[in-house]
Amino acid sequence: MLLTDIAVEHTRVSKKDGVRQTYLLHPFTDTQRDSLGKFEIVRDVREPGGKEVKRSTFVSFAQLAELYAKGVLDEFGFGVRMCPGQGQYPAANPVKKILPTSIRPGSAFDLAVQGVDVAKPANRELRTALLRTNVKL
Repeated sequence: MLLTDIAVEHTRVSKKDGVRQTYLLHPFTDTQRDSLGKFEIVRDVREPGGKEVKRSTFVSFAQLAELYAKGVLDEFGFGVRMCPGQGQYPAANPVKKILPTSIRPGSAFDLAVQGVDVAKPANRELRTALLRTNVKL
């Protein structure tokens, strides 16, 4: 399922021939068993020894809205795995940051973000998911 409430424009330049293609990308839910119906969030983490690695976890629609409302995505440098609304992306689906301008005003996601009580702590399931990415809430 695509979350069309969020749309990010992305231009890809082919390494072979330099052709530029522009895509309108949206977050999408995973189709694998353990993460079925969840969105993948990704961040770069520096491991001991200075090596940069990507860490990801899967969150539900409500959890994604909560993370966005509380500023966690921006604070810890998370991006969301995206895919084009039309056609196929020729490489691995890119990870993009969600800016406020990327969210359609009045959409279900926008309303979910506005409905989050930012004073309330994150639930155990969300805190556990974020531990996979070395983030403690």
